[in-house]
Amino acid sequence: MVMELISRKTARQYYGDPLLGNLIDAVFKKYQGQNGVRGNAKICVSSSEEAQRLQDYFGNRLKHLIRPGSEVEVPLKVFAEELQLGYRLSIPDLYEVLKGEMLLTKLEQRQLKEEAWAQIFMQVRMELREKAEIDLDNEVFRAETFDWLKRLEGGEASGYHVLRSAMNKGEDAVDALFCCLKGLWYLLVDKEKIKDKIGKNVKEIRIPIFAVHVTSDKDSHGFDWTKTAGRLLWYALYDIDIQRIKAGKKMASEKLIVPEYMQKRQIYRNFGLKDDDISSFSHVFAPHFVSGTSPRTLNLREIQSYGKFPMYSALYVFENPAVLSHIIDELIHFLDMNGLSLEQIPKKFPALLCTSGQPRSAALEFITKCLEANPNCLIRYSGDLDLPGVQMMQGIQGQFTFRFEAFRMDDKTYRNYSDANHLRLSFQDKTVLKRMGDELSKVMVELGVKIYQEEFVKDLAEDVLETIRQEKEIE
Repeated sequence: MVMELISRKTARQYYGDPLLGNLIDAVFKKYQGQNGVRGNAKICVSSSEEAQRLQDYFGNRLKHLIRPGSEVEVPLKVFAEELQLGYRLSIPDLYEVLKGEMLLTKLEQRQLKEEAWAQIFMQVRMELREKAEIDLDNEVFRAETFDWLKRLEGGEASGYHVLRSAMNKGEDAVDALFCCLKGLWYLLVDKEKIKDKIGKNVKEIRIPIFAVHVTSDKDSHGFDWTKTAGRLLWYALYDIDIQRIKAGKKMASEKLIVPEYMQKRQIYRNFGLKDDDISSFSHVFAPHFVSGTSPRTLNLREIQSYGKFPMYSALYVFENPAVLSHIIDELIHFLDMNGLSLEQIPKKFPALLCTSGQPRSAALEFITKCLEANPNCLIRYSGDLDLPGVQMMQGIQGQFTFRFEAFRMDDKTYRNYSDANHLRLSFQDKTVLKRMGDELSKVMVELGVKIYQEEFVKDLAEDVLETIRQEKEIE
C-alpha cells in the first residue's frame, strides 16, 4: 500500500516536469488514438531548455543531439515498459496521476455503449432489488453518492478502469459491483442496520468484519485491495469524498492535513470504516518508549494513540533489522561503559527506528510524530546501496524533505566499499538509476554493484555513537 503511494508521488514529481510536457501529452494522445500501447509518439522540440531536458531523459538511447526544431519520437512500448519498471505504473495510471482524471482510448469510449457493459448495470440493479431489497434509484442513495453509479456507467467516475478491467479479464464484474454498491448502501443510507447486525456500539466498523456481512460469499477479505470489489469500493468512496469537496460539504484543506501515506486509509475512515492499523508496524529503540536492551515493535494503532512524543534531537532510520540490532548492541555497551541505563538518557537523545524494508505506515507515522514534537528533529536515513534501497530513500525523502538527511548513502561510501566481489546491478536497474541523475546513482551505474547496509554497519554505529557522545557532553 505505502509503496504504491510513494511510486505515484515520485512519478508525479518526475513526469510533471513542464519541459517533458510536450512528450507526455504526445504519448497520451497516441495511446488514445491507437487504443493502447502502439506506435510512436512524435514531437517537435520548441526550445533549447526542452531540448536539453529531452537529451537528459533519453540519455544514450539517442545517437544525435536534440536541438530546437528537431523532431523526436519514442515508441509507446518502450515508454510503457520504462514507466512500469521505474514506477510500477501504466500509461493510464500516469495520466490519472498527472491530470486527475481517467484516460480513455477512442475504442474504450465506443465500448461504453456496448451491450456487455450496459448489461452489468442492468443485472446489478435487478440482483440488489431481489437479493438485498435495495433500490438504487432511492433519492437519498443517489444524493449521498452524487450519482456515482450513473457516472460510473458513463465512464466519468473513479473506479471505471477497475470495473472495465474486471469485465475484460472475464472476472465476475457483476458480483464485484453488487458488493460495492451494497457496501455503499449500508455506509451511506442504512448504517444502523449493519451495526445492529454486527453488534457494534462504537462509530467505526473494521473492514474485514464489514466485508463478511456484505460480500456475497461472506469473505472477510472481500474488500481487500487485492480484490476487485475492494478496489472498486475504495474508488467509490474516494470519488464521493472528492464530490463532497466540490459541493462545499467538506473543506479541501481537510485533505491536505492528512499525510500522503495516510490518505488511502483516511478515505475509509471518512466513511466510518476502520483500516488494519495493527499489521502495520515498525521496530523502535528510543528513550521513554522501551526499557531494557531490546527494541520494541510498535503498530500504527499504538503510535497514533500515544500521547505527547518526546522531543528527540534526531531519528536514525535503518532499512534492515540486523543493522538496528547491531547498533543497539553497541549503544548498550556504550551506556554500560559510562555507567548509564536507557532510562537515564534524556528525552532529547536520538531515537532509532527500523523499517524492515519498504516503510509501512507505522514507520512513517512515527517519523511524523517525532517531527510534530520537535520540528528540528533531523531524520537520518540509511539503507542498502542498490536500486530498491535508493528508491526507498527517495520515497522517505519525498515525505520529509526539509528535515531529511541520508547518511552513509552517498557516492563516497559506495566507492569505499565497491569491488568486483559484489553482486552486480542488472541492466534494468542501471537504466532506472541513470534517469535519477544524482551523484550516487551516477557512480552506481559506473561501478555496477550492490552494496548492502550490513557491510558498512561499523560506520553507521560510529555515526550514532558520536551523536550520542556529543549530546552527553552537552548534558
